[in-house]
Amino acid sequence: MVDNALLSKVLKEAVKGGKSAVGVKECVAAMKGSKAVLCARSIPPGLAAKLKQEAEKYGVPVLELPQTSSQLATLVGKPYRVSAVAVKGVGDADVKQLLR
Repeated sequence: MVDNALLSKVLKEAVKGGKSAVGVKECVAAMKGSKAVLCARSIPPGLAAKLKQEAEKYGVPVLELPQTSSQLATLVGKPYRVSAVAVKGVGDADVKQLLR
């Protein structure tokens, strides 16, 4: 289970620093150099498969979150639903802790 406080901290840090990509298309485009991709549980299966395939190509871990796309949007501070977030500019320790 993902620690909500840590998840919130990592997402806010990444979005605030401009070191993230929000949305499936943006995540696929920004996959190279990403430390992790976080997916909402309500992501459509076709998009999830596309995202996982790209992540596998670059060796980026994909974490499926228990949150819905609306809840993920709230965490990243967006007024629209967010299915996926690629994080780049966060500490390795935080990412490793999230992936446990």
